[in-house]
Amino acid sequence: MTNFWQTPITIGNLKINRFMAAPLDGITDSPLRQLIRQFSPNEMLMTEMRHVACVSNEKDRKSLRYETLEQPLAFQFSANKIEFIEKAVERVIESGFIMINLNCGCPAPVVTKSGSGSALMANETLLIELMQHFVKVIRGRVPFTIKIRAGYKKKNAVEIAKIAQDNGAECIMIHPRTQPEGFTSRLDYELTKQVKEAVQVPVIFSGNINRFEQAVKVHEMTGVDGFMIGRALWGAPWKMREITDAAEGKSFSVDLQTVLACALQHLDLNMHCFGPRGFIPFKKQLPQYIRGVVDASEWRFKLLRTQTEPEMRALLLQIIEENKPICIPSSNESLNCPASLG
Repeated sequence: MTNFWQTPITIGNLKINRFMAAPLDGITDSPLRQLIRQFSPNEMLMTEMRHVACVSNEKDRKSLRYETLEQPLAFQFSANKIEFIEKAVERVIESGFIMINLNCGCPAPVVTKSGSGSALMANETLLIELMQHFVKVIRGRVPFTIKIRAGYKKKNAVEIAKIAQDNGAECIMIHPRTQPEGFTSRLDYELTKQVKEAVQVPVIFSGNINRFEQAVKVHEMTGVDGFMIGRALWGAPWKMREITDAAEGKSFSVDLQTVLACALQHLDLNMHCFGPRGFIPFKKQLPQYIRGVVDASEWRFKLLRTQTEPEMRALLLQIIEENKPICIPSSNESLNCPASLG
């Protein structure tokens, strides 16, 4: 019997694994994606959301930069007008991204007040126009997909999913909460099931998946084809590996020393990617990395107040030193010590 969890999902001309990384603005940037790749070499990753105008107009093409090891990598757009779509799409395809995704789910007021994100679910006319234009410009070169919520103010995910499929979307990714519900209210599994039953294209579930057992329960309740791992990867780039190993009946975990080594490497990657001020965006990730250390709240306070990269690095090295494994003498008085971090 074929194992559902080991069978890839077909999306357009792609075959991808059942688990993938969700796009999180300000979080799933290139440094984090590179770290995820050290643990999960094959799962699809997604960029942070970027507006078509930004991608079309930026001279340095900053939003299109990534390291080769980050592939397979999909690009997520936001849009509220058809202008800029053609140039933005061409740039994304030229840059080698394997999929284009239209964000119709972001709940942030700064996004929705412009008519983008989840606000598109309340404007079917504009949404259809945008999707048709994306499909026309893409011309089948990469799959076109959308990410939705349960709805904007009211739940209409089933209707939107049908419209999306009818207008060329080759996969529906759903976070089953409305815009006002943000990220903390109850997830609507019944609505997700209705979406899955209403369309023939794959449906990917996004929302609070941080253990394989959760994915199994959601699949049993909804029949969805795959799962996005989002906030669980925040300061924990090994999390998807934990889930995919569990899907294969294996166990994977990291010790505190590995966690802290990842934190230091993450700082290095941020400095390489973003330059001298790269330590500042890394502050979003730091609290998650140091949760397991003694006096974590005090260390967090110190780290978040740092004003320079050397200051932050010195504190991280001090944390690493103070959390090295304790060497315990054996019966013959020699020391049995795990290898220390470099």
